Amino acid sequence: MTLDSIWHYTDGRGLEGIVTYDTLRATSFRHLNDSREADYATSLLQAAAKTRRTTVPTAHQARFDSLMKHAERRGLDLFLLCAARKPDLLTVWRGYGGKVSYAIELDATVDLLPIQRTDATEHPNPPAGWEIERDEEGSIIVNPDQVHIEVVPWRKVRYNTAGVDARVDRIAKLAEKKKNPISDLFFPWHELADIKMLELKHPAFKDEREARMILEVNPRWKFVHHYEGRFGVTPFIELSAVNEDNQHNANDRYLTAAGKLPIRSVMIGPTPLGDEVIDATKEFLELNGYPDVDVSRSTIPFRS
Repeated sequence: MTLDSIWHYTDGRGLEGIVTYDTLRATSFRHLNDSREADYATSLLQAAAKTRRTTVPTAHQARFDSLMKHAERRGLDLFLLCAARKPDLLTVWRGYGGKVSYAIELDATVDLLPIQRTDATEHPNPPAGWEIERDEEGSIIVNPDQVHIEVVPWRKVRYNTAGVDARVDRIAKLAEKKKNPISDLFFPWHELADIKMLELKHPAFKDEREARMILEVNPRWKFVHHYEGRFGVTPFIELSAVNEDNQHNANDRYLTAAGKLPIRSVMIGPTPLGDEVIDATKEFLELNGYPDVDVSRSTIPFRS
């Protein structure tokens, strides 16, 4: 099912940054607010793999173990942009404590793409081993500076474990096929996309009605920024929308600069303030290039 609108909840500082710079931050999956989320998804895969491994022929078990490591997201650092499928959710408002909070409605049918942090084409400070790999005929097999972007559009988060066993079963069958260095290079992403493990969350959080975008960017040096988060230095990428001139080529899956975001409306969370907070928010949006955006207030009573 394609989503039409989603609501990105944030505080005042977050709203200011989003509107002023026309960007949204997608955070590293390994650095989410709930640090146990990755462990939960991985534990489900590991439990299913332990059972399935007993039926994998001995000659293919090492290959199965290797592929499962990829499926468990080891060695990968994908990025998530999270939102809710509904506005005015008390469960989500509570996540912002006593501050005035905002739910930004976005048109979910508009593509959001990563913004490059540099226009360089080669790693400015390459680490040891950062080299082009070639085959016996001299053809390039792997170029670590080659741009490769994968974007999974807005998807509903699943609060059940359906499909985990089926995915592990598929990996077991793949383990019995002949190894191919080229297809194995892209295996981690494709299996992650099929498994949809990054769309999985513990049932205790179902009231959040979450939706999320999932992104992979390579090379990381061209796209990844860092900020100080709850768990120290935290990687993130900036996302924005396409305009007439912020792509080198029309088919690029990344942007050279930010474009206006597809903001449809803004809802202000529970607050003791009156209409002045609506008026101030409308003015802020207008002065930063988002005129005529509908602004409303939460219907949930404020509790100090």
